[in-house]
Amino acid sequence: MRWVLITEGIVTMIVHLDLDSFFASCERLLDPSLKGKPIAVGGRGDPFIFAKESRRNIDVTLENSGAFVPTLFYDAQSDFNDYFVENGKIRGIVITSSYEARRCGIKTGMTIREALQLCPPLIVRPPNHLFYHDRSHALKEWLKTEIPVLEQYSVDEFFGDLGGWIEEEDLPAFVETLRTDIKKEFGLPLSIGAAPSKWIAKLATSAAKPDGCKVIFKNGVNAFVNPIPIDAFPGIGRSFSKRLKAYKIETLGDLKAAKHLLYRWKKPGIQLYHRVNGDDNEPVVAGHDRRSIGISRTIDPVFDRKEIKRRLIILCRHLAHLIVKIEAQPKTIFLGIKYQFGQKSKRHITRRFTFSELALRRHILELFDTIDIYRSLAIVRLGISCGNFETKPTTRGSLLFYEREHKERSLWLQTAKVRQKYGIDTIRSAVEML
Repeated sequence: MRWVLITEGIVTMIVHLDLDSFFASCERLLDPSLKGKPIAVGGRGDPFIFAKESRRNIDVTLENSGAFVPTLFYDAQSDFNDYFVENGKIRGIVITSSYEARRCGIKTGMTIREALQLCPPLIVRPPNHLFYHDRSHALKEWLKTEIPVLEQYSVDEFFGDLGGWIEEEDLPAFVETLRTDIKKEFGLPLSIGAAPSKWIAKLATSAAKPDGCKVIFKNGVNAFVNPIPIDAFPGIGRSFSKRLKAYKIETLGDLKAAKHLLYRWKKPGIQLYHRVNGDDNEPVVAGHDRRSIGISRTIDPVFDRKEIKRRLIILCRHLAHLIVKIEAQPKTIFLGIKYQFGQKSKRHITRRFTFSELALRRHILELFDTIDIYRSLAIVRLGISCGNFETKPTTRGSLLFYEREHKERSLWLQTAKVRQKYGIDTIRSAVEML
């Protein structure tokens, strides 16, 4: 640890770290020949999860999952045609791109087909989420030795509280050293912002990009914030921006001058006002309690309810595999479905039972029979989740079905050991392959 507690001249400062083009930077770690070239990482929402053939190389990670980092499922693909080409058509969208690609007009959310038309030299790689999360987790563990209180905001973003650890005059040197050390240790470019509050620090990071640092001291917050357009502030979405602009509020300085208006909008407006003002006092939170865990997939329209149930069974297998990893005992199960023309149906149940993959499957299929109210319509999205966790794992359940549930759990736990060693697809139900 290079930094020691200072009792005099301390300053409350928060740093925000954002890895630049993180997925693309990770691809360059795997293939250094990509350095300096326009590259993009694309995704398709795992089109292989419902395949009837086995996939040996699938796994999941929970290293970075939490309140702000979603759990991802993986099926690493190394070939462009295997991943992006289906029936002769290029599918998928751009997840992220290098700055060389962005200068060609490549944007997140653009289809891969459009991106290649716009930038023919573009190199598009399928995602390798396990590697991305591995690098993120390794960086997080390293940062814990450098920053007293660390919060992971997303897979490629972190907040740190430096209050009481360094003198104000040492802050610029600290963040610059942090940036260069991370590049040297991990080979990942990043930008760092520092300010008296979380959201001004995040705004400072945006101003420092790419691969730079920016420190905003308390007496410089107004000069920095006021001229910035409202759309640049984190948390101001399209609808809120439209609402503000209807009152001729175009910059963050305009917003700060409209305190009376923001306060009339109750909690959302009040919270936004203080975040922009830099006096929200929102703390850096080192950890978040997990409230639920789930998986959802958007699919091509499917009318066949038998096929939908097969896919729900597959989702149950994946979700159960996650739950065994966190050793949780959920009491609430949720199912949501979306139909072809936008109609939605959802429901949850809360009951005490002995959790297992078979028990989860049984409840999900029962829920589906209950909520599938538009049976003449195709289904385009499925989502399941579990939550309301017991404080400690338990095997308590219904007295009527205790013996059955206990046997199902014992079998599931043995199956989970094999899947954790060899992959989720190692053991599958026969109905999944029909």
